[in-house]
Amino acid sequence: MRMVYTSAPPDVFYPARERLVRKLDRWARKHRRPVDLFVIEALLEHRWSAGDGLLGRWQPEDLEETLLDWFPRKVTLSPDEWAEVVPTVAAFVDFLFEQDFADRRCADRHLLHGLLDKVATPFEEAMADQSRYGLAKFWTMRMLAEGVDPSDQVAAERFIADLDAGRIAVDQALLHRVMANHLQAEDSDQHPPLPLVAVPDDDTLRELAAGTPVVRRLGELVRWLGDGRTLTTTGRLRLADARELVALLDTGDVVDPVIGDRVFKTRSSDDLYGLTVLVAWARAARVVRVVKGRLVPVKSAAKTLADPLALARRAFDGLFELGEAVCGSGWAESVLRWRFDDAVFAMTMALFVAPEPSPIDELRQLAYQVACDGLGFEPGTEEQERGWHQLADNDTDRLLDQLARLGAVETDGGVVGLTALGVGLLAGHLREQDVAVPTIDQLLEETAEVVVATATGSPAETAAALLRDWCARNSATASTELRALAKRTDDPEHRRLALTYA
Repeated sequence: MRMVYTSAPPDVFYPARERLVRKLDRWARKHRRPVDLFVIEALLEHRWSAGDGLLGRWQPEDLEETLLDWFPRKVTLSPDEWAEVVPTVAAFVDFLFEQDFADRRCADRHLLHGLLDKVATPFEEAMADQSRYGLAKFWTMRMLAEGVDPSDQVAAERFIADLDAGRIAVDQALLHRVMANHLQAEDSDQHPPLPLVAVPDDDTLRELAAGTPVVRRLGELVRWLGDGRTLTTTGRLRLADARELVALLDTGDVVDPVIGDRVFKTRSSDDLYGLTVLVAWARAARVVRVVKGRLVPVKSAAKTLADPLALARRAFDGLFELGEAVCGSGWAESVLRWRFDDAVFAMTMALFVAPEPSPIDELRQLAYQVACDGLGFEPGTEEQERGWHQLADNDTDRLLDQLARLGAVETDGGVVGLTALGVGLLAGHLREQDVAVPTIDQLLEETAEVVVATATGSPAETAAALLRDWCARNSATASTELRALAKRTDDPEHRRLALTYA
């Protein structure tokens, strides 16, 4: 049996759960162990949907959280069924160990049984405490108390009508407590685990960062500032300074552009898009600031400026603040202007988790949808939607251009992928937000099944590197573990990989 379902899709997990539950049922009948199969299904679903998906790895604290928090909050059982829950979980623990499904990092059986003995009484107390209910369970239990079958749509609609009309009494204080539980649970929900991505070491990232246009230009801008430069009364670069910087930094702007036989005079530094974005980026990266009408270097940023990787990381973090500079403002601004940070995060994360480069059109659609959702935008007419979409697409392309200048993405034939530097910058950003980013080094002490399952869902080069490094680190036991896994698992791809590297 396969026992690792980290990030597995529903169409993979649910059939596997059915197979595991059937196997446990046969084992329980043979050993005369009464079990409630619904409890096992709920236990496994929690481990998959809200945990790490390791069905054969349990610690006492995992069981305690499941029984004293998740079951009271989520699982609907009648009081006469409560007494069967802890014995069912105890039987599941024995099943794991006797069938050799408990992995080597699972807690000892006696520790798990000790925890179950300890929580048997608190579990029933928690299940009886309505203030622990989640919102869905609260209304389900309320329907049942009124003799309403929640699966009967007509009866459920009649219940809602009676509730709205005040014919059904509700304890408002209790409902407020339950609502607070619901909101708190939403805030504390774990993010799904990220896929394994090969993150280069800092020395490699530093070398890559040093060659990017944004890092180079930020450094040259600060050096050009010297002790600082006076701005106009409206807070812009003086036009003479802007002309000098366009040439010095190679921003791609054209001063006094000629279209046909006409010369369009550049009247303000705001007319120079590339330079405007760069100066805004320098401010967002906290390497320059405005003091008493002058643009001056930030003295404390000297160490950052001397380190290309540190500067690239500052620049990546600062990119989230550049909505107005990148998208512009005025009558033609797009929805992306107001949800630029959400669009940056959504697009870079989509590229991070994608096994291969993504089509630009998909990224445009993602950015537009994220921005509209963030603004609570109501759909317009077909013509309006077409216009809004086009404006957002233009700004998405501008965003991708800035990411490319930072060296974070590369475009080829209508598809976009993160570069090695982009992977490193986003991984660092996520870790600063306390999001776990798995690395090959972290997996070298893992079990064969966790490594094989991770490799199966990873890009081919990353998967090969992981398995080679894991086999080298565990040279004395790797072959034995992989052959045992190949014999036990019912996942053909896991078996193939295990035998390939055994």
